Amino acid sequence: MDDLLTVLSTLIALLLFGLALGIVVDRARLGYRRAESEKAMRRQGQYELTQRLEQVERAIAEQKPAIGAVRRQLIETVAECDALKRGLDSTEYPFAYTVVPMESRDMHARSWRFTARHAALGADLPETEPAGQWGQGRLYVIAAENQAEARSVMDRLLPRHRGFVVVNVGEASSDSPMPSA
Repeated sequence: MDDLLTVLSTLIALLLFGLALGIVVDRARLGYRRAESEKAMRRQGQYELTQRLEQVERAIAEQKPAIGAVRRQLIETVAECDALKRGLDSTEYPFAYTVVPMESRDMHARSWRFTARHAALGADLPETEPAGQWGQGRLYVIAAENQAEARSVMDRLLPRHRGFVVVNVGEASSDSPMPSA
C-alpha cells in the first residue's frame, strides 16, 4: 500500500505540475497575443504617422512656390513704399500741411487775418472742397505781436515766388469766431 500511496502522490504531484504548467503556458500565450496586438497597433500608428508626414511634406512642397511669390511681392511692396516715402520726403510743398488748431493758441494774444490766393492751385476742383478755395482765397488767422511778424509767418508758409498772393484783412477781434486754417 505504501507503493500505491507513493504512486498516487506522484501522480497527483505530476497532475498538479501539469496543471501549473498549463496555466503558465496559457498566461504566456495570452501575454504574447497582447504583445503582438500592441505591436500591430504601434505599426499601424507608425504607418498612419508616416502617411500624414508624407501628406504634409507634399502640401509644403506645393505651397513653397506660392510662399516665394508672396515673399517677392512683399519685397517689391516694401521697396515701393520706401521709394514713395523718399519721394514724399524730397517733395517740397508750396504751403505747410500741418496747422496748429486755433483752440491751442493764446486767446488773449493779438492775431491777424490774411487771405491767401493762388490761381493755379485747385482750379479744377469745386469751391466746396478746401483745395478748391485757393482761387477765391483761403482765410488764415496768425497769432503774432504785430502785423509785420504775422506777415513774415505767412510769407514763410506761402512764399510769393511760388505764386501765392497774401492780402492782409486786418486784426482779428477776440470776440469773433475763429475760422479754421
